[in-house]
Amino acid sequence: MTHQNISSGITPLVFTDLDGTLLDHHTYSFEAAQPAIDFLKGAGIPWIFNTSKTLSELLPLANRLDNQHPMIVENGGGIALPQDYPDADLSEIANSERVPGDSEHPTADGYCLVTLGAARKLIIEVLADMRSSFAFTGASQMSTSAFAAVTNLDEAQSGLALERYFSEPLIWRDSEQKLSEFASALALHGLHLLRGGRFVHVIGNSDKGRAMRWLCERCWGQADNGVVTIALGDSDNDVAMLEASDYPIVIRSPVHPPPPIKHVSVRISNHIGPAGWTEMLFGVLDELGYAVPAGKDYL
Repeated sequence: MTHQNISSGITPLVFTDLDGTLLDHHTYSFEAAQPAIDFLKGAGIPWIFNTSKTLSELLPLANRLDNQHPMIVENGGGIALPQDYPDADLSEIANSERVPGDSEHPTADGYCLVTLGAARKLIIEVLADMRSSFAFTGASQMSTSAFAAVTNLDEAQSGLALERYFSEPLIWRDSEQKLSEFASALALHGLHLLRGGRFVHVIGNSDKGRAMRWLCERCWGQADNGVVTIALGDSDNDVAMLEASDYPIVIRSPVHPPPPIKHVSVRISNHIGPAGWTEMLFGVLDELGYAVPAGKDYL
């Protein structure tokens, strides 16, 4: 299956964060992104969720948006790959290198789950030994109602967010100095942490950038095949994805400044959240030769 712009020979792949990027930070609405979503579907351009969310959280959204592409979940800790995805070599993936705590590639809801970092069970075991030295509350310790109070999700949505395979979100209750010490202690176990909008996330030796590269290589090949990556995100946990992309786009947030990105081509949206998503995505696709709507037609 090809998704090339025939006139340029380019195959664009879009990787997007969700909260604060495709979804409004406060309301979780994607209404302002709908024009660009419709364009991607009409042009046959793959658009891949690359998010801290779980597979269980993403399935209703993917169904609602008719997104049938792979999903990078839990900050790059793993990938949910549709078992019938036409561009994927599942035989190669099934034989990929194992990681700590991962004995097999399970399946769930029609997806093959690939662990890139570490299995959550291992992460929780490591954290249990660190509770006497650091003050934090892990998602595995929280009820659905407590998690809902922190995230502004309802209890049903919170239950989905707590169904994790590859990571453990934490509410940090200690000092910044202790957080630095905590990160060093995690590294001794092959784990690291990422800052998100509401949590710090503990995962294995992976991130959104590594997961993006892994997926590109196995499903679409390399840059010499005309593949270019467009990445959109708003937070510190998007930095690895943005810096690994060809077209990094920082979406302005209503609650924090843009994260610093080490990339010569980084762009920052004028608009906030999903409106900025549409604004900037259309701008890049226009540069790549696609006939996108004029700004007055979608903003």
